[in-house]
Amino acid sequence: MTGPIFFIALIVIIVALPAFAGWKFKQKSDQFVRMASTIVAGQLILTPGISWLAYSEDRNFGDDPLKAIIIYAAMALMISIMTFAIMEIRKTSQKK
Repeated sequence: MTGPIFFIALIVIIVALPAFAGWKFKQKSDQFVRMASTIVAGQLILTPGISWLAYSEDRNFGDDPLKAIIIYAAMALMISIMTFAIMEIRKTSQKK
């Protein structure tokens, strides 16, 4: 039972840390630029890694690799957006 929980936590860490770095790197820019850099940085590690795993030679024949890539990319997108929202809330609360 701890396997899936560990896997989800690992995905969150792999996406959230680069997304945070992307937001921090563009902290002085406009909100759209901060959001775009957060989303791109969050996709930077997980999506190519899952693409490589999905199209590797040792995979099940019943699996659709494109479906797996889309699902994991959507997960990374949602984690990146949540990271952006949390950082923007923290930024506005610190200004008060």
